[in-house]
Amino acid sequence: MVNVVGNYLLARAAEWVFQDQNLPCSMVLTGSANAVVPKKGSEAYDTSKAALNHLIRELAIKLAPYVRVNGIAPATVVAGSTMFPRDRVIQSLQKYKISFSENGSADELRNKLADFYAQRTLTKRPILPQDCANAIVWLLGDQSSKTSGHAIPVDGGLPEAFLR
Repeated sequence: MVNVVGNYLLARAAEWVFQDQNLPCSMVLTGSANAVVPKKGSEAYDTSKAALNHLIRELAIKLAPYVRVNGIAPATVVAGSTMFPRDRVIQSLQKYKISFSENGSADELRNKLADFYAQRTLTKRPILPQDCANAIVWLLGDQSSKTSGHAIPVDGGLPEAFLR
């Protein structure tokens, strides 16, 4: 619920600023590959990210022509991210039956899990926070000035998330 309502409230609060400025600008929201890839046990998260994808389209229509609204849809960002504390990473490693050393640092364990996730993608490379930042910068810049209402995948080529 926070994934949708939080972004909606943010957009609503920023709308008057954008209108007052009367200048071309851009908004980028963070979705997820999970919006199009359902998996057992994450119904609330996956559904909220799917709703966020639709919110991106609705806001693009509502705020046009001066405000462009887009999103990014990353696959799981583990390496380089502090969103995954050590215990959560260990739970995932155990869930996927990935061997690991109990003495490994949190970063080593995150990298091991990130490499596992990367093997599911076409590029076989982990998704890093910098990859998401680069996509956001592109969407905010002039090079994407004709793009609005889209969620750009940052998922390493995750076939399950291909648009249908």
